[in-house]
Amino acid sequence: MVVVVVIAMATATVVEKMHGTQLASSLIYSSWWFCAIWGVLAAFSIYDIIACRMHRKAVTFLLHTSFIVILAGALTTHITSSRGFMHLRNGQTAAIYEIQEDNGTLRTEMLPFTVTLNAFDISHYKGTQAHSDYSSHLTFYIDGSRKDETISMNKIAVVDGFRFYQTSYDPDMKGSVLTITYDPYGTGITYAGYAMLILAAVLVLIVRTPRIKELYHRLNMPDKTTVLALMLMLVTANGFAQRTPVVAREDADRAKKILVVYNGRVCPLNTLAHDFTVKLTGKTSYKGLTPEQLLLSLPLAPEQWSEKEMVKVKSNALKERLGINTPLARVKDFYTPQGGYKLKDILMQEMSKPEDEQDQKMIRAVYDVDELISLVSSDIKGTLIQRYNGNSGDISETRVDAEIFYNGIPFTTILFIVCLTMAIVIALLCSRKGSAKWMTAIERACPIAVSIFTFFFFMLRWYIEGNIPLSNGFETMVFIALVTLVLTSAAVFGLERQRFVRNTICVGGLTIAGLTLLVAHLSEMSPQITSLMPVLHSPWLTTHVSLIMVSYSLFAFTAIIAVVNMFRNDDRLDALNRLILYPAEMCLAVGIFLGAIWANQSWGTYWSWDPKEVWALISLLIYSLPLHTGSLGMFRSSKAMNIYLVFAFLSILMTYFGVNYLLGGMHSYAGN
Repeated sequence: MVVVVVIAMATATVVEKMHGTQLASSLIYSSWWFCAIWGVLAAFSIYDIIACRMHRKAVTFLLHTSFIVILAGALTTHITSSRGFMHLRNGQTAAIYEIQEDNGTLRTEMLPFTVTLNAFDISHYKGTQAHSDYSSHLTFYIDGSRKDETISMNKIAVVDGFRFYQTSYDPDMKGSVLTITYDPYGTGITYAGYAMLILAAVLVLIVRTPRIKELYHRLNMPDKTTVLALMLMLVTANGFAQRTPVVAREDADRAKKILVVYNGRVCPLNTLAHDFTVKLTGKTSYKGLTPEQLLLSLPLAPEQWSEKEMVKVKSNALKERLGINTPLARVKDFYTPQGGYKLKDILMQEMSKPEDEQDQKMIRAVYDVDELISLVSSDIKGTLIQRYNGNSGDISETRVDAEIFYNGIPFTTILFIVCLTMAIVIALLCSRKGSAKWMTAIERACPIAVSIFTFFFFMLRWYIEGNIPLSNGFETMVFIALVTLVLTSAAVFGLERQRFVRNTICVGGLTIAGLTLLVAHLSEMSPQITSLMPVLHSPWLTTHVSLIMVSYSLFAFTAIIAVVNMFRNDDRLDALNRLILYPAEMCLAVGIFLGAIWANQSWGTYWSWDPKEVWALISLLIYSLPLHTGSLGMFRSSKAMNIYLVFAFLSILMTYFGVNYLLGGMHSYAGN
């Protein structure tokens, strides 16, 4: 039944991508048969709890029962709850709200009280037009009494069991759209299930059950020698000088600290110049010029600069179509001698074709390069740089200096090279026989040193951003690397007498961290520091994202160890992998359901079948199977377990990367 549920949910995400959310909901998520298979799964689970007499094992009983309670709460919410919307203009009083049926029709419901919108306002980040929060100031009249409430993102109002959420607003900012939910029973039951789950997850990690004791016993078997060789990579350096009309270096350096409004925040000009140069050329400098020199020089001689090769075009197909055969293109290459815009012509040619014949990669490439040409145009016109007109004291000089320092050091580049180099060196050293103490010292020092450096980078970004850096793909990849390095450091110290296992953990951990940082370095995930969306201003962000990132890191460990053990077949590695599955699965489960609580606090539903939510749940179910060796005999085999864990990690890759770039949704880091 778990397999059936997984297939159904995976299919639903594909249907949603191809045919829209409404069809996926009507055909699958809201269908009777989808509810039925969950019901059958719950029924089998209850039977198993009784047949296996789980009540004799308190932790196991609590964990399995929590999922039954959560499903019961979800069913109760599905049957007894209602969810609607109310649109109010400033000064308007109403008691009627609308509910949308599954078939798309609207029906009205009456509240047992009235609601008046006194005012709606938007808060902005200081010195910018970027929204930091939306607020509706409401008055509720209940049986002759008055209750004033202000609701905003992550701050709701509860009146007589009805929950009011800030959802949207009118373009003129004189009206507000509120979401109203009424769930008198389901939410309480579901939250009780969440509480049981969290308690059980904690107990699983601290109570040594007979199964856990057996795995620890297997892990502490006498040591054997081994070899683990892993490899990767090199990075190219850049830079060559060129004589061209530019702003003097000393003048450009003095301009670094000028405060500008960029990406919805106030920052030094250095940040804008750095991002501009990286986007345009693919490098942090241009032919010996600093980013500030390039940014400030373009408006001085636009015609001359249009002859310079400085625009990076990633698509070879687009370069061929434009007749560009150099590493970097000239701005001039995108215009005809008559002044026509070649990218527009290519786009029109593609869009005029039938939809199934359009080259979507070419269209995407055109849009990407057009953004670069627009940046150059904005710089030349003087509209790219927006001076901050507020009080310069609003941003401390220390923070400005910190941001300039941050921009000047390619942290991820250094970190991924160091991690992978350490992994290769340690793997080669481990192949030497003997038990030299200096080898143990190296294995301890390397992950600790790089952990400290990564932690400094993470905290520096936190200080500059003013919020914990977990709001986009780049930041979460760095956090995964940090967690992996910390876990590796702890494991190396904890496995002092287990040379082979220690070697594997050390090399594997450094490799995972290095590859994670490499992905952050090479991928399209933007490292730019931006202001947080209003919904992300929540204490739930840290716990929800952190726990899930920790689980991803641990699952990556299991995949690496499984690959090694396919060739080594060491019983201790098998035991280690089985042990790691417990905290990994518990962190993922708790992270998912804490996210559900956050969702309920933000927009009135703790589960919306968003693709990222669905695939996280799929991963949870996939990794739950190898924990049940008592009833699933295939997982008692080390070989079968290794193969399964390698392929199971594909679900994590799909959850993190596949949803971002293939399926989209609310949680997609690649949505822009």
